[in-house]
Amino acid sequence: MKKYRVIIWGMGSVGRYAVKMIQQKKSLELVGAIDIDPSKVGRDAGEVFAFPHTGVIISDDIDAVLKLDAHVVLLYLPTIYESGNMRPSGYGPMAENICRALKAKKNVLTPLPVYHVHKTAPAIYEMINQCALENGVSYVQQGIFPGLFNPYLPVVLSSMAGRVDRVIVTGGEDDANNASPWVRVFGYGKDPATFNSQRLKDIITSYYGPAVMEIADRVGLEYDEYVENHEIFTAKEELNPPWGPVKPGSISAHLFSMRCLRDGRELTGFHFVHKVCHELQPDPPIADTISIEGEPNISVSIKGMLRSVEPFASSAAPSVNLIPQCVEAPPGFQNALDLPASKPVW
Repeated sequence: MKKYRVIIWGMGSVGRYAVKMIQQKKSLELVGAIDIDPSKVGRDAGEVFAFPHTGVIISDDIDAVLKLDAHVVLLYLPTIYESGNMRPSGYGPMAENICRALKAKKNVLTPLPVYHVHKTAPAIYEMINQCALENGVSYVQQGIFPGLFNPYLPVVLSSMAGRVDRVIVTGGEDDANNASPWVRVFGYGKDPATFNSQRLKDIITSYYGPAVMEIADRVGLEYDEYVENHEIFTAKEELNPPWGPVKPGSISAHLFSMRCLRDGRELTGFHFVHKVCHELQPDPPIADTISIEGEPNISVSIKGMLRSVEPFASSAAPSVNLIPQCVEAPPGFQNALDLPASKPVW
C-alpha cells in the first residue's frame, strides 16, 4: 500500500478534522502542520485537539514546513482578498499562498473558493496553472458547501438524465453553534439599515456563484445572463445563540441566490441560506437538495451533512479522500470533476 505524506496548512476547524481522519488512515501520514496561532504553535498537532499525539509539532515557519518531504499540502486557510475587491479577480492573496506551496513542489488540495477561475478570473487561473506546471505538481479544489456537494454532485447526478433542462441546488446552514470567526461577516444581531449588505453579498456570491456557471457548462446549458440576489431577514422574537442575543428586528438570516438565465428563465441556480436558531425561526427554510429537470426528473435530498457533532467533517473529508487522485493527477490546475471518482482512503 502506498503511503501519502501530508502537510496541513491551517489548523482550524477543517484542519482539526483532517488530523482526525489522517490518524485513522493506514495510507496517510501527517508529516507537517502550519499555523500562526500562538496558542497552537509548538504543540503536537494531535494533542492540540485532544487527539492522540501525532509526533508532528505545529510550526509557524511556513517555508521550513513546506520543504519537508511530502506529497500534498491540505490548504485550509481563511478566505482573503485584495483590498477593496471581494470578487474572484481579488483572489490574489489566496493564489499567492497556493503558489507558495506549489513552488515547494507540493500538490495542493483546498476548499478555498479558487475554482472555475478560468472563466471568472483568468489571471488568477493562469498564475496558479503556470506555477503548477513549472513545478510538476497539481492544484485541485474539490467543491463548496461543503466539499463535494456543489458543483460536483449536481454534475454527477445529471449524468443519470438523458436530457437536462434545468438544475437547481438549495442549501443552508444554521450558524448558531458555529464558532468560526468568519461568521461575524453575517452581522447577526445588527441593524439591517446600517449593515454593509453589498460587502457581504460580494463575499458570499463570489464564493458560491461560480458553481452555477460550472454546472451549466458541464451539463451543456447555454445561458445569456448570470445574476445574484441577496435578501436579509430579521428576527421576529429574541434569539439567543451561544455567542450573544439577536433582538427582534435585527439580522437573523440571509438568502443568497445565484442563477444562470436564458431569456430570463433560470437554467441553473444555487439558493443558499445562512441563519441562526432555525428551530425557533424556520423562515427562510433550510434544505440541502438537488433538483434536475429533464428526462427523467431527478430530485435528491441530503441529510446530515452539517451535524452539531463534527460539523466540519464534510468539508475536510473530500479533500483528504481525494489525496491519491490529486497526487497522481497531471501537473497543472485540475478540476475534481476531471479526476477519477473520489473514494475513501484506507
